[in-house]
Amino acid sequence: MHRFISLFYFLLLAAASLFSIDLFPQGDPEPLKNPPPFPEAGEYSTCHQTGEGPVIDWYSRLKLKYSDFKAQSKGSPGFAVATTSSAFGYRIQDDGSEVSGSIFVRFYCEESWWNPNFIMDEVLEHEQLHFDICELFGRKLYKEVLSLRNADRLNKRTIQRLHAKFEKQYANYQDKYDKETNHSTRGGEQRKWNEKIKKELDELAEFAGYHEF
Repeated sequence: MHRFISLFYFLLLAAASLFSIDLFPQGDPEPLKNPPPFPEAGEYSTCHQTGEGPVIDWYSRLKLKYSDFKAQSKGSPGFAVATTSSAFGYRIQDDGSEVSGSIFVRFYCEESWWNPNFIMDEVLEHEQLHFDICELFGRKLYKEVLSLRNADRLNKRTIQRLHAKFEKQYANYQDKYDKETNHSTRGGEQRKWNEKIKKELDELAEFAGYHEF
């Protein structure tokens, strides 16, 4: 089960795709009898404050931690071990003569929740790959933005259409990931996806510098 939300920022036209995933939506696994202490909110967290609230910008050497999940409640029906909210999107400024902007890939800390009774590293790894997939689509978006710019076709309308196209692909890709891994419970499939996304990120490594265009 997932939530898919679009955000639009109108001061500088922008768009984002939020993806949230509930783990084990069809059954309640047994909680740990003696779970390890759950980190206090903010302890060792890498969230930083922005106008959109605390977020984590994707970085290859920075991995999600339990303490990054700061939502006070799950915010969706049914049982879940974790609910993750991440987004890829853009901001653009077009004054009619010059177009500039940036692309972002973010994890939204206060919209992401973790059940403290289930401290499971395999689930955290699964959630990390959701964020990695978000990064993958950020790079795909940047690649096409550069193509539009080279063809002198980059403007608010064309990038909005481009982003809408990738939104659909992104949602389908995330759903496929969850179905094939069964929300992390199929270890073999999870490892295949880990390798698959790493390879795809490597193939688009030259488009990782999307922070400005």
